[in-house]
Amino acid sequence: MAAIRKILVVRLSSIGDIILTTPLLRSLKTAYPEARITFLIKKQFAELLAVSPYIDELILFDTKEGMAGLKRIKHQLRDQRFDLYLDIHKNWRSRYLRIGLRARKITSYRKLIFRRTLLVWFKINLYRKTKPVYQRYFDAVRDLGIAYDGLGTEIHVPAEKTEKVRNMLSGSGYLFNTPLVILCPSATYFNKRWKPEGFVETARYLMRERSAFIVVHGGREDIVLCDQIVTAIGQLAVSLAGQLSLSESAALLGFATLVIANDSGLMHMAQSQKRPVIGIYGATTRELGYFPLEQNSTVIETDLSCRPCTHNGFNRCPKKHFRCMNDIPADRVIQSALQYIT
Repeated sequence: MAAIRKILVVRLSSIGDIILTTPLLRSLKTAYPEARITFLIKKQFAELLAVSPYIDELILFDTKEGMAGLKRIKHQLRDQRFDLYLDIHKNWRSRYLRIGLRARKITSYRKLIFRRTLLVWFKINLYRKTKPVYQRYFDAVRDLGIAYDGLGTEIHVPAEKTEKVRNMLSGSGYLFNTPLVILCPSATYFNKRWKPEGFVETARYLMRERSAFIVVHGGREDIVLCDQIVTAIGQLAVSLAGQLSLSESAALLGFATLVIANDSGLMHMAQSQKRPVIGIYGATTRELGYFPLEQNSTVIETDLSCRPCTHNGFNRCPKKHFRCMNDIPADRVIQSALQYIT
């Protein structure tokens, strides 16, 4: 293939999925340092990659513009004559954008939908090996000789954001020579959320036995949940839910001694800041590809025949017992946490 000078990567959403593209972006820039890399992303997630050293241009899709906005972007892309189009989303929007693009090479990764369907709905496991999604993304560039470098994910945070969060923590009473434990109790779907009382019991123990300062974090939609958990924990716990932007959230997680999170974008964000993570998993399993990177992480899960019941999540338990989360006692999370907080 002739020299690659213009690359387009498409991953519109969401937080975790976008973070998981960063090893691929880094490897692309290493392989083609002179190439111009353009990334197409939904507007609300742009801050995640705004200062990435591996991206030369962000193109933003505003969902409020609907199909008209998508058509405008398609026209914009068609005129750029990309050498390489990497579809790392593979939904109807990214497929629509491919049509008439005039890129020299168009490629994507395998979603393994057939295997996933058999596993979720019929509990037939045809996964010969478990390959996380961030490594599956590299399938799109395998024939170019580009491979994962083993360096994990990364989200770059502007210095002023880090300083702002430092001041917020200090103003909340945090002393920087003590352990900081950040709890992320929410997730997009109900059956990805560990019981709030589990987070409360874990926090109380770490406060009492390790003098930990507890921050509970989430988005605007999580304010009520996070406030309830903070109230139940008591002193030396604060909620910053709904108060931080995406890059400020990354800055906050970068200060953590330990992050305890459900299967969520914030868990992947914590790993992008190279912080230790305990991931609590219920509805989904490792085969689906979204467990944390192995470095500096622990997964807490239960062995049940009904798992996985979904690849994304439900707002109910199909079996109505929710044992995948209810059967995880706080003691298991606490014992894992003590490995990271001495």
